Amino acid sequence: MGLVKSAMLEAEERGYDIDSDVRVCTYCFEDGALKDFISQNSTEGACSFCEYFTETASCELFDVLGVILPGIGTEWGDPANEGLPYETREGGWQGDVYNTLEMLEEVGLDTSSYELFQTIVQAIHNGEWCRRNPYSLERHQTLLVGWRSFSQFVMNEARYVFLQATPANYDPYQHDEIQPVAILEHLGTMANELELISILRKGEEILRIRIADPETALSTASELGTPPIQYATIPNRMSPAGIPMFYGAFNPETAIAETYDPLRQTKKKGVIGKFRAERELILLDLTRHIELPSLFDLNAVQSRYLVKFIKGFVEDFSKPVSRDDRSHVEYVPTQVVTEYFRHIFRTPLGQKLDGIIYPSSKKKGDQAVVLFVSNSQCVDISDNLSDEALLTLISVEEVQLETPN
Repeated sequence: MGLVKSAMLEAEERGYDIDSDVRVCTYCFEDGALKDFISQNSTEGACSFCEYFTETASCELFDVLGVILPGIGTEWGDPANEGLPYETREGGWQGDVYNTLEMLEEVGLDTSSYELFQTIVQAIHNGEWCRRNPYSLERHQTLLVGWRSFSQFVMNEARYVFLQATPANYDPYQHDEIQPVAILEHLGTMANELELISILRKGEEILRIRIADPETALSTASELGTPPIQYATIPNRMSPAGIPMFYGAFNPETAIAETYDPLRQTKKKGVIGKFRAERELILLDLTRHIELPSLFDLNAVQSRYLVKFIKGFVEDFSKPVSRDDRSHVEYVPTQVVTEYFRHIFRTPLGQKLDGIIYPSSKKKGDQAVVLFVSNSQCVDISDNLSDEALLTLISVEEVQLETPN
């Protein structure tokens, strides 16, 4: 085989071709992953599109395309290869098909100049594109549907034996559907792969508020900490009746907002206990901000679906629930998830969790926290600390509560 023929076949296989003297610099692209790649692979030579660093710091566009095309290939493909039907009488492809320019605009490839953008378009051999698996849900959508199916399942079909039960509407032959119960393992994978584990350091403080009648005196850890089992009679977001947990916050305003309902709790006072952690507490942090990985970060692109999923999941997980007759039902999915993370989940180091940080449903942008701490593990500052003690009450403050006009 001749060298020219061999080069043509190689170019066809990789899906692009461009002269080696066409060069780009870090100013040519907005995407951080592409900037990093160019910076790490730069050699001497002028950029073909910018006036910056005309004597150094540029990279062959050929090499950059070797990152761009594989990234695009994780979410886009040739309509013929993706099974999209083509009907001449019906006007061609039966689905959304994009030319290369439209596809690059859709994925958000921002370049410093239109000349560079057109150069990339012309270098790519494939002229037609559609989304991968066009007749299936995207992976994050499959997980979200699985989570919502799971929620309905444990609320309305099987609450206590759900691990061994199958939802009536589950179709194991549906290629983009997951068994709803499997969503728990997906959540565990998400927590570890996205590094959602946080540490509350020893000595850090958490606030917990009790709403009480004006004449009631509350001053001890037993009174202000996790309620004793016999008083855990009301279902909450993370805990059913009978399973007490410590609900807290990191500032007074959020503690009050999460607990006090001025329309239902009239003529009350608030008593805030400030507790100190007596050891490191390992927490699942559902408030952590996670950037969607770049399509061109080949080391992280496969986790894009998890990041998309967690945004929808956390929104559902922390949505407000009215305290009415159905609240005990609507809390069931988050209670089950909490029990999974409390009893089954393990961090990559094999550790159990001590609690969950989650977005406040009453004070946007703030954090609430639930700790898997019993009443006996909340102690007063005057007590002799035992190995069991996790939270020490270090101060108590009464606060005025706003009343409706």
